[in-house]
Amino acid sequence: MMEPISIGTMGTQKPYRFGFEQYVQEARTKLPTRKAADACTMQLLISAMETQTTKTESSCELTPECSTQILKGSGLAFQQTSRVRAAGLAYLFDCMEGLDLAAHIYKLCIQVYKETKSLEAWDHPPGTRTLFMQQILYCASQGYGEFIKPRWMNRILAWQEPKGCYSDDRQPFLKLTGFIGPASAPTPKEREEEYRVKKAATSEGGACNSLTSAMALGSLVIYVRALLETDQAFQYDVLS
Repeated sequence: MMEPISIGTMGTQKPYRFGFEQYVQEARTKLPTRKAADACTMQLLISAMETQTTKTESSCELTPECSTQILKGSGLAFQQTSRVRAAGLAYLFDCMEGLDLAAHIYKLCIQVYKETKSLEAWDHPPGTRTLFMQQILYCASQGYGEFIKPRWMNRILAWQEPKGCYSDDRQPFLKLTGFIGPASAPTPKEREEEYRVKKAATSEGGACNSLTSAMALGSLVIYVRALLETDQAFQYDVLS
């Protein structure tokens, strides 16, 4: 579900004054981790599915930990987009009655917008492409047209692999920002499977990653939607 697109609500957000290295260090102090974020997302989806399946009038329920993850604290990088994702799902499935989740998502996306502009100002450091596209997709789908910039869409198109999909280089960045911890050594079977998947993905021109490709496709779909729904789409870059 996507909200109606509008522009002029994000304000004039400037990139961070500090550099990418400090941004990475700041992100290490933020929560949640990917494990906690994924657990919260699964809980949201399962609770919403159970509510719809049983057709009860009760809303889906969240643990206090999941509610805190959505509402409390501050985030950066993938920690922040995971909060936007969870808040968007909670809003969609009416999981937190009595709370103005739309207003909360608005505040989160203002913070994300500053990050997105900073990543552009830093010329998209290694490992941040998926994050950049995720920021655009999650907040543009909430109706914030400032994320729909022709120059950003052109950049996403330029990252496309010859095969048509998108590759993923975010693993080092995920570790640097603390979103995931150091991985344990893979077993021989896991290494063999990883090699097989990578070989298949690169055999026809470019490495493919399903998540990165999904973020790219989602961002481009929203841009096409903006072109179809409004004559202001090419004016979005004015609000740089």
